[in-house]
Amino acid sequence: MTTPAKLRKDREQLLAMVRELQNNQTTLNELLNWYAVFLFTGGDVPRGQCDLAAMTSYLKRPFAADRISAAEVDRYRHLVQTLMELGQEIGAPGPRTLRCRHEMADTFSRMSSEIRALGTTLESALTKLLRKVEPSPFPLGV
Repeated sequence: MTTPAKLRKDREQLLAMVRELQNNQTTLNELLNWYAVFLFTGGDVPRGQCDLAAMTSYLKRPFAADRISAAEVDRYRHLVQTLMELGQEIGAPGPRTLRCRHEMADTFSRMSSEIRALGTTLESALTKLLRKVEPSPFPLGV
């Protein structure tokens, strides 16, 4: 039997995941713009920070595994971590060839596209589940 407290906790977890996906999308969009500038100007490698706390928490207790794939959440989390580490691993700023900057920007673009697609899929599944957990005539507060 599902208690109201458990339903409330699960709903809060789902909402946190949706907010995290949306915030990470904003960060990725900003980074995409920064990489476009970096491509032509060089200089510092764009760096950003995405949050993965809600995704990590869900993986510890995948309470909706029949609706929200733990494998997809883990893949999303892995891709975001890898992308964030990309900027950190490149090292100190310095002169880079145009070819090197293109490779870096292309890598970012490919990875962010996969993250974006996976994030959209996850957000859709989360939103559908939220509506089932607590149907409401009002829009979700996310």
